[in-house]
Amino acid sequence: MAFLPLETPRLILRRFRDDDLEPFLAYRNHPDVARYQSWLQWTREQGIDFLREQRNVSPETLGRWFQYALELKGTNELIGDCGTCLKAETLRTSEVGFSLAPEHQGKGLATEAVSRIVDHTFRELEVQRMIAVAIRANVRSASLLTRLGFRPGRPEKIWFKGNWREEVRFSLRREDWLALHPD
Repeated sequence: MAFLPLETPRLILRRFRDDDLEPFLAYRNHPDVARYQSWLQWTREQGIDFLREQRNVSPETLGRWFQYALELKGTNELIGDCGTCLKAETLRTSEVGFSLAPEHQGKGLATEAVSRIVDHTFRELEVQRMIAVAIRANVRSASLLTRLGFRPGRPEKIWFKGNWREEVRFSLRREDWLALHPD
């Protein structure tokens, strides 16, 4: 299947381009963005490698993360990314994750992007279940997922960035999404 960008009222969800490197590194290395993510710091070389690797992946690639670049309509500014990964070990299941530049948080843009990706994944890729994982202290991400219909599981203790933290796995079934969004 050929990759086609997705759109929302305010965003274009597209492939990353080479000229995305600087804004990508800026928001990914911001302490407020990295705090609840698996990485500590992105080097320039890691960013270049990441952008290069994303050229060879699509949302349909089994077992590999595909990151949509979130471009703000009108300004063409890269403001974040939202990734999906079709799970190789659990058929018809996909995981979703997201990162947004701090100056664009709290405006509903992440909700808009994740909602569009969830809808596309359920309708076009015929996935039956989507999951998302969040550190329990990341209240804003948990709230976003809950608003979209994801249900939280039981928190589990994990070793995260040198401390024990609670991680919550959220889940959403295709039939529940389609019942809420019939069109």
